[in-house]
Amino acid sequence: MDLWSIRITVEDEFKELFSEYFEDFDGYLSSSLFQDKYLNSKYIKGKSYNFITNKLGEFHQNKYWILEIILNIKPDKKLINTKLNLLAKQFKLNKFYDFNGKNNHKGFLNKIYISKIISKDWLKENRSSFPSINIDNFYIYGSHIKKECSENKIPIKIDASFAFGSGSHETTKSCLNSLTYLSKIYNPKSVLDYGCGTGILGIASKKIFKNNKITFVDIDINALKLTKENLRLNNIISREIFLSKSNTMNNFNKKKYYDLIFANILFGPLISLAPRLKFISKPNSFIILSGLLRNQITNIVNKYKMFGFNLKKKIIINGWGTLIMRRQF
Repeated sequence: MDLWSIRITVEDEFKELFSEYFEDFDGYLSSSLFQDKYLNSKYIKGKSYNFITNKLGEFHQNKYWILEIILNIKPDKKLINTKLNLLAKQFKLNKFYDFNGKNNHKGFLNKIYISKIISKDWLKENRSSFPSINIDNFYIYGSHIKKECSENKIPIKIDASFAFGSGSHETTKSCLNSLTYLSKIYNPKSVLDYGCGTGILGIASKKIFKNNKITFVDIDINALKLTKENLRLNNIISREIFLSKSNTMNNFNKKKYYDLIFANILFGPLISLAPRLKFISKPNSFIILSGLLRNQITNIVNKYKMFGFNLKKKIIINGWGTLIMRRQF
């Protein structure tokens, strides 16, 4: 099947509007947002960051975004141009026009760039792009890698495919750093991987704490399917795998139940999650919170202090922060 890409650069306040607008186009499959580093570097130069929260759960300082739309039919360039400019006119935005040699430079704000996507086995391509990773005592690798790890490493086989958590992102790395730190002073019996993605954090916990019970929760059914597959790859059996926002929520939402909770998600969900983590954690238990930008850390620490959690350790890697907190009451 042939796929086509349409890329435009939009201002932050209009990105959701344009993304939803494309959903009615013939052949629409998906939309994605990427940073426009050229325009954003001009915007933030000499200015303080303006972190923006939106309903998609994103927290960035970007004024401009590259919006990419994927279609499964060849787009009509003239029709795309007309429809985009009808919307632009409605909101008094500058006119869009086709990308060509005359406007061929980085960060051109009103270009429309249409291209055909080369057919590939994207799942295979995605998996093969992840190298093996060494983080503390863990050796993380995909099923496409046959190389054995050294004897003093804990092997974790993870196929990331469509879910977050291959070990390559700073937040996952710092969560694993946190797990290594806690393993020297703590031995949890019950662990919750909330927003588990690939299941990497729960799997790592099971491998480092042999006798603990792991519960996996995510809002995405595909992530849970992938977690089950990664559990199989690592020879781990768990029946505690739940879809959030469903009638199974009470199965993991038990008062004073967990000794250790991972929540590697985003600032907004973490803020709203504080009372629930208080409800489902045991006194003196630990929580590991991640997915935070550096300047969001103070707000999270203050919020969780209100619910009896004190900061024990902070890890920052390339501007991304992870917090180890302990429940005191």
